[in-house]
Amino acid sequence: KTMDTYTQNRQQAKLGYDTTWKGIVCVDGLTKGPDADFGNTWYNDHHFHYGYLIYTAAILRHLDEEWGKQNEDWVYNLIRDVVNPSEEDSYFPVFRSFDWFNGHSWAKGLFPSADGKDEESTSEDVNFYYATKLWSIASNRPSLTQLMDLILAILSRSLRNYFLIEDDNKNHPTKFIKNKVTGILFENKVDYTTYFCADVECIHGIQMLPITPITPYTRDKTFVTQEWDQKLGPIINSVNNTWKSILYLNYATINPEAAYQFFLNNGDIPFDDGLSRTWALFWSSIAGSNDTLLEN
Repeated sequence: KTMDTYTQNRQQAKLGYDTTWKGIVCVDGLTKGPDADFGNTWYNDHHFHYGYLIYTAAILRHLDEEWGKQNEDWVYNLIRDVVNPSEEDSYFPVFRSFDWFNGHSWAKGLFPSADGKDEESTSEDVNFYYATKLWSIASNRPSLTQLMDLILAILSRSLRNYFLIEDDNKNHPTKFIKNKVTGILFENKVDYTTYFCADVECIHGIQMLPITPITPYTRDKTFVTQEWDQKLGPIINSVNNTWKSILYLNYATINPEAAYQFFLNNGDIPFDDGLSRTWALFWSSIAGSNDTLLEN
């Protein structure tokens, strides 16, 4: 019932088709300005925004094939908006977000930027293509599954080279490697910050959420260990906001027992509004075996 609100376009920020740039956009920006709905009307962050909806739709289709068939066109329109692979599709451009040369997506949309296009949340980038892969599996589209496998493989490599910085990284200056993440990577610069907050937990947390079964594919134990030991472990006790739940869920990759006990025994901790205690406990209970998880 909740998803029907979106598939029937009854949500507060309604979507429509834009004939100028050929895509699915929030109509609010046409009257309320470019900042409406996080700049969605100006094609900002489409792979971030639509990934959550496609992920949910994939799960629903797996559980209810009839629902999936009834809403197939709606889901494919969101997929085509971001990652249409066909030049024969006259309604959407080819690969709007993903940059095959750089190996990741860009999030800037149509907004001008002196420093070029940028990417802030690598984890949400991965989430879109993983969600599309799940949908392709649930709807039996093997060619789409293979395309998503290729994109995810390229993403995993590029993120480890340019965004998630291990101690032996060869692409960043020595002084910058200590940050462990880029923050915002522009075409012309890298800035250890976010658009909404300069706190360490935000800069790192935005590169984690949403934490799903694909997370260990790009955030392996070596990186998570170095990031925790050097940047997050020293500040974790001073973090008292919703980002703490994200940081601990990420910590489960290397210390699942500690993460599990944290979520089990801290009933008053503030949870990120996209995270439930159920998922936090479940993920913590299986995160230690994530090598097997990825193989499956």
